[in-house]
Amino acid sequence: MKIFLAGLALLFVSCGAPDRLRIRQFHLRDAEAASGDPFIRAEMNKRLHGAVTAEERNLRRGNYYHIRWHGLSGAKEVKLVFEYRQVRTGASVKKLVKVIPASQSGDRQIVIGGEDYLKNGRVLAWRVKLYDGKDLVSKKQSYLWD
Repeated sequence: MKIFLAGLALLFVSCGAPDRLRIRQFHLRDAEAASGDPFIRAEMNKRLHGAVTAEERNLRRGNYYHIRWHGLSGAKEVKLVFEYRQVRTGASVKKLVKVIPASQSGDRQIVIGGEDYLKNGRVLAWRVKLYDGKDLVSKKQSYLWD
């Protein structure tokens, strides 16, 4: 019986659809804040590398999104649409569109930082859509996106 259940569980795991779109996010709030977690500290150091003055470090504050995709046709251009809302912009939705030459896989980084972050605040909700040519292939969104 245990072998049957293990085989059944393996069947369900192997039949899952591959996740074509992955988003990793990081929010750099305060450049001076020290974190006890070495992974967070390493991410902060990576984002702050080369920022010498306090003003440069302040302009690096913001929301960072690393977007990866795979499993596309490779014959059509790739389009990423990043929509987001910020603290001080109310219900208005901002949109960034990145068009990338045809590829089966790739990655891009989107940064909501600098003057935009200082003026409008942190990102509250976001949605990413991945297009293979004109076909919507995948989309992901934060839990606050309605």
